[in-house]
Amino acid sequence: MKKGIRMDTTLIDAISALVERACASEKNKIGYEIWKYHIKPMVAVAQELAVVHKADEEIVTLAVLLHDLAGIEDFSKRKQHHIFGAERAKEILAGYQYPSDKTELVAKSILNHRADLNLPKSSPEEYCVADADMLINIVDVPSLFYDSYHQEHLGIAEGKTWRQSTLQLYWEHVSPVSQAQFLDRFTLAKRLSQGIESKHYAFMTDLERTLADLVRNAYGYEIWEHHIAPMITIANEMAHLHEADAEVVRIAVLLHDFAGIEEFDKAKSHHVHGAEKARLLLREAEYPEEKTELVAQCILHHRVSVPMPKETAEEKCLADADAAAHISDLPSLFFEAFEEKGMEFEKGIHCVQRKIQKDWQRMSEMARMRYAQQYTEIMGIFARFLS
Repeated sequence: MKKGIRMDTTLIDAISALVERACASEKNKIGYEIWKYHIKPMVAVAQELAVVHKADEEIVTLAVLLHDLAGIEDFSKRKQHHIFGAERAKEILAGYQYPSDKTELVAKSILNHRADLNLPKSSPEEYCVADADMLINIVDVPSLFYDSYHQEHLGIAEGKTWRQSTLQLYWEHVSPVSQAQFLDRFTLAKRLSQGIESKHYAFMTDLERTLADLVRNAYGYEIWEHHIAPMITIANEMAHLHEADAEVVRIAVLLHDFAGIEEFDKAKSHHVHGAEKARLLLREAEYPEEKTELVAQCILHHRVSVPMPKETAEEKCLADADAAAHISDLPSLFFEAFEEKGMEFEKGIHCVQRKIQKDWQRMSEMARMRYAQQYTEIMGIFARFLS
């Protein structure tokens, strides 16, 4: 709101209730979600932009609330909802005897809000509404995952490419003033939607290289690229923090899921079968018995869902690396929820959020200190879905 001017909260509340009722109506073919996940959160984005653009916050708020109403009330008007929406806004606001000059600005903001039409804008209010319409799509990271995996049915890697290009397209339609305000959030959305980048580790010993070749073929591209390979990098870091035997930890990473992948019927108890498989493979390779047992114990105790005491630094490293890899790899978590399990939007979001929280709670204090900022950033994307 411009300095010294207060919003008419009674009017705002009335219009808000009107739009929410329309969204909840059986006549709305788009679904109530457009209120929960687009219009309502878009209000806060637009109000923030009103400050930096020095726009009238009341006009911006009313325009955001009403900008999609025409298509919500009558789906046949969806393709030209900006035109019908501007007229509908005039009609509604006239009923509240809203000043004609302000009504005209609300209508213009609705008329010119669509990025795909690239319509000229002559007021800061118009920029606020149009930019907020794009920015809400950028900051809504879970919806990006839902669209790429549940709607588009893309693979993990293809989904990453789709999200990056989609985010860039949205961003290019945002004005420079709004870009400056939201640059950090745009950068964060790009990073989180991309997930952990695989950094291939150059194994130092013949045994590690042999085991890596063995499990890479068994795991397949997706699991290797999106879980095992990045987990090696994390495990090396954990080994340094915990002052553990890095070679033991790396070998444990390579083998920790192997039994469940090799024989799917062993997946639910792959930690038990995996420990035995590791002993067999490492004894065949004449690996020192003491280190072999360390690897086996790491695998036996690594699962978050089966909490077991971890007595050695190496065990803590593997469990921490496994949890950190999950937390860092949002694409795989959302792919499992939305594509593999076919979950609907809210159920999938809650599933992923619970998985991340469970992993976090099982991590060592040292690992939580290392990943605290990343965890906070990730949990931030769930905030408005969990309130």
